[in-house]
Parts: sequence; C-alpha cells; structure tokens
Amino acid sequence: MTDRYPGPRWEMAYGSRDGVERCAVDQLHRAVSRFLPYVVRLAPAAGASAPQEGHRIVVGTPESSPLVAELCRTGTLKLPAEPESYAVTCAASPWNSERRLLAVAGADPKGVLNGVMALDAMLSSRQGLEGLGDLSLSDHPRVANRGIWCWGYTVYDYRRFLDNMARLRMNMLTLWNDIPPVNCAEVIEYAHSRGVKVVLGFAWGWGKKYDLASAAERGRLRDDVVREYDQHYQGLPHDGIYFQTLTEHHNTSVGGVTVASIVCGLVNETAGALLDRHPGLHIQFGLHATSILDNCTDLAGLDPRVAIVWEDAGVIPYSYSPVPDTTTEGENFATALDTPEKTLAYSRTIAALRPGTPFGLVPKGWMTLDWKNEFENHGAFILGERSPEFIRERLAKRQPRWDRVNALWEQHYRHAVTFYREMLAVNPTGMIAAGLVEDGLFEEKIQPSVALLGEMLWDPTREPEQILAAAQSRFYG
Repeated sequence: MTDRYPGPRWEMAYGSRDGVERCAVDQLHRAVSRFLPYVVRLAPAAGASAPQEGHRIVVGTPESSPLVAELCRTGTLKLPAEPESYAVTCAASPWNSERRLLAVAGADPKGVLNGVMALDAMLSSRQGLEGLGDLSLSDHPRVANRGIWCWGYTVYDYRRFLDNMARLRMNMLTLWNDIPPVNCAEVIEYAHSRGVKVVLGFAWGWGKKYDLASAAERGRLRDDVVREYDQHYQGLPHDGIYFQTLTEHHNTSVGGVTVASIVCGLVNETAGALLDRHPGLHIQFGLHATSILDNCTDLAGLDPRVAIVWEDAGVIPYSYSPVPDTTTEGENFATALDTPEKTLAYSRTIAALRPGTPFGLVPKGWMTLDWKNEFENHGAFILGERSPEFIRERLAKRQPRWDRVNALWEQHYRHAVTFYREMLAVNPTGMIAAGLVEDGLFEEKIQPSVALLGEMLWDPTREPEQILAAAQSRFYG
C-alpha cells in the first residue's frame, strides 16, 4: 500500500477517552484534522513506547497519560497546580529532534478540555499547525465558578448550548424551572461530559404568599421546601440547588424587622432541615440587594454552608442594560447604588461579609425573557430538543436586541473588568458568577458580549484590551 501523502505525519496519543477527556480528545482531533489532508491516527498513551517516527500530538493529564507525565517530569510541560489549569507546548520532539511535538495537558480532565479550547482558538487565528511555531504557555481560571443562569425552557438545544459553554471554558449552568424537565438527568450527564456543573433552581416562597414575619409561616415554608426537594430533586445527579425567596422588592424591613434578619433566620432553618436530610448538598441563595442595602451585616450569621448569589446590587455588571448609569427603563436596581463607584464600594462590603464563604453574583446585561408577552409557568416538558429551524428563526427575531447590547458591552466592558478584579482581590476563593443569558439562542451563536463574559471570568487580571481581543476571536464567531 502506497501512502498518498508521503513524509512524517501527525499522530495523536491520548490519555483517556472517558468523560470530559473524551470531549477534549474529540475536540482536539477535530481541530487539527481540519488542517491536514490525511486521517490523523489515534492510540492510547498507556503502555506506548516513546514515539520516534512521526510528529506527535499528546493530550491528557499526568494521571491518564504516561507521556504527559514524562513531559511534566522533564520540564517540557510546565503544568500549574490550580484546578482546571492547563499547559500547551509546541516544540521539537524530545524523542526525535527532527520531528515536532504538540502537547496539551490538564491538571484535571476539565483542564485538558480548557487547554484544547485555548489551542483551538490559536489554530483558528494562525491558520494551522505550521503557524504555531515554538510555544509554551500555561493558564488557569481566576473565577472558580463561571457560567450562565437561565430559565430551562429557553435552552432550545441543550447539547449545542453546553458545547458553547465548554468553548468559553465555563463550568457552571444554573437552570431554573417550575419543576425539573423530564430529561433532566440526560441534560446533566451531557453537561458533566463537558465539565459543566448543573445547579437546579426553585422557589423558596418566591412568587407565593408567605408572611415572613410569622414563625409559623416560616415553618410552613420550610416544610414545603423540604417536600419539594425530596419529591423533585433528590433523585437527580445535580451539583446543587439555587433558590430565591421573598427579597425581590424594595422594602428593607417588615414589621420593624429588617428583611435581611428575617431571611437569614428563614434560610438557616430551611437549609438546616435540608442539610440534615442531605448532608453535603450545595446550596446557593439568590438574594436581591434591593431589599437588603445597608442591612447586609444582618446576614453575617447565615449558615456558612449556604452561598449567597447577589442580584440587583447596582449598575454594571448587575444591571439589565450594560451601562454605568440607571437611565434605562425597566431596571430593578437599588437606587442608592446608581454609579459604578457606589456599586464597587457596596460589592466590596458584601464580598467581605462572610469570611470563608464564596462571593457570588448573577451578572446581567444580555438577553432576558419576554416577560410581558411570552412568559408563562410550565409543567413537565422536554428540555432542549427544539428544531434547528425554530432556533434560526428565533435568533433572527432577537438579533436586533443582541446588536444593541453587544455595542453597549464594547463601550462599557472595562467597568466589569474592574469589578471582577476588585472582587477577586477581596474574596478570591470559590467565586460564583452565572451570567443571565436566557432566550438568547446561545446554542446557535456565541454573541460577542457573551464571549466577553467568558473571557472576563476566565482572567480579569489581563489588560482590558487583551480581554476584548480574545473575545473577538474568530474561534467564538
């Protein structure tokens, strides 16, 4: 048999094709294959001898791949220790100096996938393997939990949605539904294969009538929440729950008692009952700053096992329009926090409020539900199996709104970069940022402003111009 393409070829040695590493290997194979006129052969690295004949692509973790372990041990790969970190090297092969080595290593499986995505972005801008030259780079995420918050029924193709989250190196999806979709377990399984945790949202009294000043009413709410969790959520392989309770208003006290004090007691009692039954359950408390304001210190006694995820705590990045003022109609913001400076000062306070617990927020400024004309509560349904035609047509209708917010983000994104830098300086451990991107047809197109979100959350310590340039990569477009 005669080779149609003579000369040394690229071949790939992978560590694992299970779980997230399988996604990474497949993505890398796809990325390099588009530049090569032949079929790229794959083989497991385990048990393989040191490669000699061809150019070699090596991908995996030190645990899954003996070749990656050797490259790390000899210093060819300099792999950071942080979770989800990666190292990429392109150089002369240490096994044969006349051949090339391209290696992608991760500190863990998600790190491998993150590294593959970073390499794919470089390949997109440099037009192939030859354009890489010699390089050695490593990186890790600065914001620990990075992702998207949305109502579940606005995810129209969950596979492509989660693929795009992986492309942005995100790792958390918060899905809110009236009840979990019937295919919730399958959605979560697919998310996990992309290194994305799924947090399921439901109401703790939000949208219902409870008198939070009444101990009896708070007890009834607690019992309702425990019953709801046991009935709908405990059997699912989720990574935590997100709840909202009665804080989405502008009253800071009820019956002479601060809302902050009331919800602190309510959450401690309710979360305590849940955690007694389900130890280790990850719980996020979606809290609207509009009813808290200067009473935030009353939350200092909140159960440390519960993470607060703040909303509406000022202008960009909390506001529905990505602007550094409050002139936009329809905003639900705290009027005392109407400038970036006031927003930053307040956020520094709430980020430092509970030492040892992560600071969390729901950034806004992208696409939201059409609450007035389309929204309705729903029962059981199948999530993310809409037709491609529906998705394309809906995006065409929503694109004018995207065009407006994309332009606004390009004008004002530096405020958000400063914000994330400052929050990491105050409380760097375990930060949560799940951007409100719902009914935006994210599965069909990563909009430039959502790419900006991904890049800002990955590393806001870079120069703003670097972040913007990375977000405008053709890899995302």
